[in-house]
Amino acid sequence: MKTILVGLFVVIFSLKFSAQQENHSSNWYFSNALINPAATATDGSNYSFYSNFRMQYFTVGGAPMRTNSVSAEMKIPDQAGGNNNFGVGLNFYNDQTGDARLLTNSISIPINYTIQVDFQNKLSVGLSPGFITQGLNPSYQTWESQWNGSTFNTEGPSGENLNKSYAALDIGAGLFYQIERNNRSKFFAGFSTKHLTRPKIDFSFGGDRLYPHYTIHAGAEFTTRKNYFKIRPNFMFYSNGPNQMVVFGTSAETLLTEGARVTTLRKYKSIQYGFYYRWNDAIITTFGVNIEGFVAGLSFDANISSLTNATNSLGALELYLKYSIVTKSTDTKKKKKKEK
Repeated sequence: MKTILVGLFVVIFSLKFSAQQENHSSNWYFSNALINPAATATDGSNYSFYSNFRMQYFTVGGAPMRTNSVSAEMKIPDQAGGNNNFGVGLNFYNDQTGDARLLTNSISIPINYTIQVDFQNKLSVGLSPGFITQGLNPSYQTWESQWNGSTFNTEGPSGENLNKSYAALDIGAGLFYQIERNNRSKFFAGFSTKHLTRPKIDFSFGGDRLYPHYTIHAGAEFTTRKNYFKIRPNFMFYSNGPNQMVVFGTSAETLLTEGARVTTLRKYKSIQYGFYYRWNDAIITTFGVNIEGFVAGLSFDANISSLTNATNSLGALELYLKYSIVTKSTDTKKKKKKEK
């Protein structure tokens, strides 16, 4: 019991640094649409689907934190043969936290418009309307008034006037800028904000409102001449009320088999791996495989903060899947661009 109490104490008082109040992922760069609506459908694919499962704090005691995230994106040209396009997506995440089984569901529909500023530059503006719901399971929540001397009677009156759940409108917005040079180097940067409507945490009549959530993210991709090796540095900073988080690092991709240009007998295969650092919190390692646009992998967070006393450095484990589709029309545009 002492170990559990110490672990919970460390987790609560380290939230300032690990920012667990807001959903986050160690693999955010696989789907920038989850953190910035302006980044929806801005990569080279026409359609993409991303799913992520995160479990953390296995050894602290009680129920671990669990988060499921899903994102789908689609690119829609604003006119035939045009360079500008719309991006439409669907984001969903489900988060369960603590022994009280605090359950959070969020669903949003990010929509953006991308303008081809010139041959190398693109600017995207996005909006993300949606809603958020939260609920508590009374079977797991106990109060002092329910203590009968030897155990908690969860069926007895709590003396608290609380709602079991609530729902609220939630809106986000963002900007996203891309630069592509010689098809060998790409750069991007974005800014987004969530909770523009300041949804009320409405478990009680005097409930507080969610803090605005600001995110700055940036990254790049550098490719060797024969496409055998790619390196992708990434950076993200977010601020959520009194909480901040900084993550930076680099992913890399090594080509194993180059896909056939005409037939489908030989498929594109590569491995992806990376190392990231979450400031004052964890070292993140990732590994995955890419087979013809289908990416699957995992990442592991090793705590290096004071949380190691409770977690034994076992911070979080994430499993992710992503599938991207590039249509022939997009391939044709790329070839024409190279010929120019």
